[in-house]
Amino acid sequence: MTMLDPQAKAVLDELARRQSAQPEPRDDGDALANARAMTGGLADFSGAPEDVAAVEDIAVDSPAGPIPVRLYRPAGEGRLPLLIWYHGGGGMAGSLQSHDAALRSLANSTARAIAAVDYRLAPDHSFPAPHEDCFAATRALAAQAEALGCDPGRIAIGGDSIGGLFALVVALELRDAGETLPEALVVLYPNSDFRPDRDWPSLTEESGHVMTVESLAYENDLYVPDRADRYAPEASPFLAPDLSRLPRTLFVTCERDPLRDEGEAFATRLAEAGVSLIRQREPGMIHGFLQMGGWIGATAGLRDRIAAFLDA
Repeated sequence: MTMLDPQAKAVLDELARRQSAQPEPRDDGDALANARAMTGGLADFSGAPEDVAAVEDIAVDSPAGPIPVRLYRPAGEGRLPLLIWYHGGGGMAGSLQSHDAALRSLANSTARAIAAVDYRLAPDHSFPAPHEDCFAATRALAAQAEALGCDPGRIAIGGDSIGGLFALVVALELRDAGETLPEALVVLYPNSDFRPDRDWPSLTEESGHVMTVESLAYENDLYVPDRADRYAPEASPFLAPDLSRLPRTLFVTCERDPLRDEGEAFATRLAEAGVSLIRQREPGMIHGFLQMGGWIGATAGLRDRIAAFLDA
């Protein structure tokens, strides 16, 4: 096991300081506000937001109503390839703003337009509403790609943390519906197994590195409150019986992440199913570091690897 990266440790120390300064919650509303503040606060580690050629807030239609989407366009002529992104946050936190700086940098690094999906959040909209929004937004963005100035033949999807889970579930649903699949998947340190009796060693070994056993249980209870639902592949794609015929995939895990083991087991299943796969374990690194480029130098390398994968 590699030692914790010193820059990652500085982030963890600051998160611990913030956690200790939070007042004790008086009720469920306070607890939710505290959890969302900690998750949203990861944006503070992103550094100054980079300029991009254009940023546009739009909305796409879905059966549940309009879904906000933020479209980042880097410099470039003509129709750019598109990366549709689902942010992390446990299904109950995170936002367009929490990932704004990270996605600006990613758009510049990949030379791709990025469409960030602002899906609904638990507990007001628990499973399956968030992933249904991601699926509906993906279909709508693909249909409108040309009108948005993007290349409809070069669309990838991706996400970080639970957003990586959403990318996997959306790809499986598109495959099963016989619809056009994205050209590639970018999956960063995802959840993949919500079973209450799951027993991945990293959950306890790496508890306290951005997330704890307790904070993950809290998020899971909000996102999938009915424990029977957690055994459905739509909630826990690790349980999907067939992972074949998915697009080529970049699958990134972090060595010092509570979600490391379930992510790496999922990547193994993808490889066994014949999916074209590049898997990368980031040594000494912590969950969420796509958003930590202002504090962690390794984030730039992650963006470069995503760009190289998408250009391959």
